[in-house]
Amino acid sequence: MPTAPLPVFFDPAQAVPSSLAAWRQAFAALPPACSRPVELWFDRGELPPLVEAVRIPDLADGRVRQLAVFYLAALINNVLCTRGAGRVSVVADTIEAGRELTFALERLLLGRIDSFSNMSLAFLYGLIRRIFGTDFALDADRDRAQALRDRLRSQASEPRLQAAPPGPCAPARPGTVLAINVGQHLTSLALVRFDAAGGHEVAELVRRDTWPAGGRQCLPAAWDGIFAEARAVAAASGRPVDAVGVSIAATTLAGVVRPVPEFGLFADCPPEEIDTANVLLRQACGRAFPGLPLAVVNDGEAQARFAFHHSHPLATGAALPGDMLSLRLGACPAVHCLDARGRPVEGLHEYGWLVTRYAPSKATGSLFSTIRLYLSHYGVAAAAHDLGLLEHYRLPIEAAIPFFHDALVRNDNPAGLDAARVYALLGAHLGMLAHELDRSRPLAAIRLLGSTANKIDAAAFAAMQRGFSGFADRHGLPLGAIRLDLLEDASSIAGLVGAAQAVLSQAPAEATA
Repeated sequence: MPTAPLPVFFDPAQAVPSSLAAWRQAFAALPPACSRPVELWFDRGELPPLVEAVRIPDLADGRVRQLAVFYLAALINNVLCTRGAGRVSVVADTIEAGRELTFALERLLLGRIDSFSNMSLAFLYGLIRRIFGTDFALDADRDRAQALRDRLRSQASEPRLQAAPPGPCAPARPGTVLAINVGQHLTSLALVRFDAAGGHEVAELVRRDTWPAGGRQCLPAAWDGIFAEARAVAAASGRPVDAVGVSIAATTLAGVVRPVPEFGLFADCPPEEIDTANVLLRQACGRAFPGLPLAVVNDGEAQARFAFHHSHPLATGAALPGDMLSLRLGACPAVHCLDARGRPVEGLHEYGWLVTRYAPSKATGSLFSTIRLYLSHYGVAAAAHDLGLLEHYRLPIEAAIPFFHDALVRNDNPAGLDAARVYALLGAHLGMLAHELDRSRPLAAIRLLGSTANKIDAAAFAAMQRGFSGFADRHGLPLGAIRLDLLEDASSIAGLVGAAQAVLSQAPAEATA
């Protein structure tokens, strides 16, 4: 029998809090006398393994058991989308408990692919298959977990090759880059010139539809047309081009695009174009710009590079006290982390799948909600809907941004107060994201890329800051040291400048051929 009471979180007479931050606090407060340890070991192939070590209540009570399994599933989901893993081994205090938990987690994460959260796990599992070469799996294999534990200890004890920490990301050398930013619907091209002082100039900016009229949604088939237009832009400018930088709205790790069949920019690609996507990209670039260096980065990383290196540049060799998170509220959240010195943080960076709230939906059957809606172009409408304000003001979704932004700026009463609540709720969701990331890799800065289309300006940002701070204060979260900055009207060029920075900071010998 338990000798200590469970936290009020587990009281069946109480409503279950929605914020995952509250869940973490409740599980962390479990007394050892009425709880058991569980370890989740993440096998990441050649990458270092990860572990989540938690305590869960004793599993006799059905409701408590359900909450425990939901919590473990949320932890697994969030490691998968941010860091990645091909397999998770579940270790409990007894072999039987480990097996029971594994079976329950399989039913949630593998049996509810489309309804675990409001983002289908089909894409994430397809990405895991492309990267790790295996279907995602769970087991209760203690020997496998022990091997991962031994490997982690061995890596931790290895002597470092150098005593000093590695230096900052190399600065962009002077030069002119043909920069391309490929989005799901629009593609931007421009010439980006860096001077010796690190300043940049964007010229000859052109936007075009990513897909030609009647064309299939398969990026490899569109490369020749995109590069032909890029070559025309460069020729019309009369400027010599030193390198090519490409930013893509698709998972890109260490310069390699990881296409997932049937999704996004590769939705209509046959298998052969999926398998050769990177070769086809480099061949198309080589035909248009033979011999020039090429860098390929994810669009979120490109925007993060801009936010780190060109919005608040540090002195040479300086570093932030932690990671920097950049965010643009686009059609999908463009989120990425760089480390304290401006280098990409290892991981998948698929933050759209990050669950932050327990929000069972009768309409869809999903259990958790993600940042996907709230930190995107649709965030204002989603927040207003949650607050009952879309219905109150009888607004269609597309009218939410202009209506609430105008009310916020005019400070109309009561519409202005309602608008402040809407933007504060967006800030609270930013706080949820920050907490999930800060707990494993401390954050020092968050930089929000503003845009005219989304009306993310100083007034909206101030209201979001209040919501961010309010969320942290309500939950007693140590987020006060994180500096929040707004980069106004930056989103239209951030991906282009970041792609240019990526290629001009790499070794000149890395060419397309």
